Amino acid sequence: MEGIYHGLLQRAAPGEYDENALPSYTHSNRLMAWLFWKRIDIALCFMGDISGKTVLDFGCGGAVTFKYLNQKRCRIVGCDENILLAQQVCRALDINAELYGDLSDIDGRKFDYILALDVLEHIENSAALLSKFKDMMQPGSKIILSGPTENFWYKLGRNLAGFSGHYHVKNIHQIEREFSAVGFKAEKIRTLYYPCPLFRVSLWGMT
Repeated sequence: MEGIYHGLLQRAAPGEYDENALPSYTHSNRLMAWLFWKRIDIALCFMGDISGKTVLDFGCGGAVTFKYLNQKRCRIVGCDENILLAQQVCRALDINAELYGDLSDIDGRKFDYILALDVLEHIENSAALLSKFKDMMQPGSKIILSGPTENFWYKLGRNLAGFSGHYHVKNIHQIEREFSAVGFKAEKIRTLYYPCPLFRVSLWGMT
């Protein structure tokens, strides 16, 4: 995956894929790159045995989860406003995925898992989105979140890595409170890493 991302970045304008985190996954600081891949590892571990499951990756960006989901023979549905990036990655990896630019194009579908990894911090008013997520879930469905703490340590790390983060409108704690308020229940939470918490990854079901 990193090789594909390096190739895309070499052909892209400066900053073009910052919001999709491609520079973070390929960062020259290996600790920074490891941290970003670790978030994905934890999210996938939270899913357990997903063989043959139907998975929606909302805000799929560079399709970072698709290789693993494809290996598990999942039915993959990706949604991102910049769906061209995911299309390029799918072609490079020969992965068959349904890709959409807007969640409204996926009406009437149910998913075993919904991934919302490092995307909801970009969305100021997410009430309608959370309602849509609930409509897409069935008994036993789970949703997995990941997001930044936006604390002092996180902002320091972003500055040292050369990223602004100015496009984030909320932090993961606010996002988790929004989920709790509309009837989701946290089942697992991991914080990366004390004593300098930068990200939280969590698994949610319906109450």
